[in-house]
Amino acid sequence: MDIEWLEDFLVLSDLSSFTRAAQTRNVTQSAFSRRIRSLEEWLGIPLVDRDTVPPRLTMAGHLFRDAAREMVRQLQDARMALGHRSQAFAGIKFYVAHALSQHFLPNWIAHLNKRVSGLKFEISAGETYEGILALSSGRCDLLMIYYSPLAPMTMDEKSYPSIYMGSDRLIPVCAPNENGEPSFPLTEMKTRPLPMLGYPPETFFGRLCNGIIRFSANTMQFNTVAQSPYSRVLHSLALNGVGIAWLPERCVRADLLANNLMQAGGEGWCCNLEIRLYASQERARLLQSNLWENIKGLQEDQSVLS
Repeated sequence: MDIEWLEDFLVLSDLSSFTRAAQTRNVTQSAFSRRIRSLEEWLGIPLVDRDTVPPRLTMAGHLFRDAAREMVRQLQDARMALGHRSQAFAGIKFYVAHALSQHFLPNWIAHLNKRVSGLKFEISAGETYEGILALSSGRCDLLMIYYSPLAPMTMDEKSYPSIYMGSDRLIPVCAPNENGEPSFPLTEMKTRPLPMLGYPPETFFGRLCNGIIRFSANTMQFNTVAQSPYSRVLHSLALNGVGIAWLPERCVRADLLANNLMQAGGEGWCCNLEIRLYASQERARLLQSNLWENIKGLQEDQSVLS
């Protein structure tokens, strides 16, 4: 059995899509499907019900998922214990949500380096749910992501303790028109759908936007004119007047002050966010130089959280 089969299965169990899982694993869908079949043949039992849309885990698949996660975690921990790290760079493996990597992470690391010397980070940035899988499978030591009860995580706080790092909001923004007003205001009914710059529905921000629109007191019609999992892409499109984008307020603060972007709707169209840092219980204990305790200490430094 190949460890990649286990990692493939864990990705599939989280995404419930052979196509998305294959893209995440950077292989063709046919190759990905063969590897899942190989794992099922090795175990001698089907793990995935392919007759449902989306595909679902069988009862055996649900039972095997926890065992697979534990096996991957133990293998990763064994590699770390044996010193199997890159000879060129052996930093703390850090996974961060894309939006946070541009605006929150640099300032946070700068402040942390003032408290703890000699830190090295091996940083990866990506989508929130991919980061959760990376932490649960032992492929990262720390995970920094947004959190909102509107799209709750499947993270067990006992197994994966978190530290509150700060707050943010997901807000609707668009470029101003020639009168200095929002080009696409969310304050009145329109005869035509408003152009929306959206996230794929299976992503964290995609789930949040769907929830905001679904639970809004005002019924509005939207036409998704562009879609991307990366907020920086939607940010650029919004600046060029293509449509409305829901973006983290921290990411657009400078543009709002300069009137390059304007908030398109009131508080009913916004969503409060928390910035959280996660680690597994074991990794929180093993992080060098009491790093976890020093990170907790940064909560008292309001300049980091602002």
